[in-house]
Amino acid sequence: MMASLLLPLALLLSSPFLTSSQCPDFPFLRSDFIASGSFREDRLVGFFTEQYYYDIAQIGASCQTLNVTTSSSSTTTPTISMAFSVKYGPIPFTINEIYSPLTNSPLPGLFNKKVDMPGGKYLTIPTVILDVAEDYSTMSLYSCLELPGENAIKELVIATLDPNPPQETLTKLLNSALALVETLKEEDIKSTTPC
Repeated sequence: MMASLLLPLALLLSSPFLTSSQCPDFPFLRSDFIASGSFREDRLVGFFTEQYYYDIAQIGASCQTLNVTTSSSSTTTPTISMAFSVKYGPIPFTINEIYSPLTNSPLPGLFNKKVDMPGGKYLTIPTVILDVAEDYSTMSLYSCLELPGENAIKELVIATLDPNPPQETLTKLLNSALALVETLKEEDIKSTTPC
């Protein structure tokens, strides 16, 4: 039993997804559009196709999509739900990610991510919406969870409503994310595998 736990732990600790730097200061990672207060969570809805990622959990995955919905009352900032679906070989897998706005911050675009599954409430991952297109047809998200010591697990999602956007759109999205999160390296960011 102990040996079966040590191998995944060893792989994680040697992974490029586990970095030796702490998480950056999230408010400074937001684009001008997000930071200006123009961003509206209730407009970030639709069926997105992931184009780029930085996420250890997606190794071997394909067909990555996010079905994005929001829920709110008239007195609260909307909660964003993303049904994140992938295939591992022929096997489909979906997990519902819940993004709740930070309650102690008036700054837009800052969230805590949890997954809707047994035990999911015990893990909270700070997340920032780096950028969205003004028509909400693209989005970039960055998550970073500090671990004991000098380590952090980092994730990046770049997604579009158009499943096959022009290459210039993809290049612009990738360059924007790299400019906002300077600790990411382009060679570590993966493009998704189509279905």
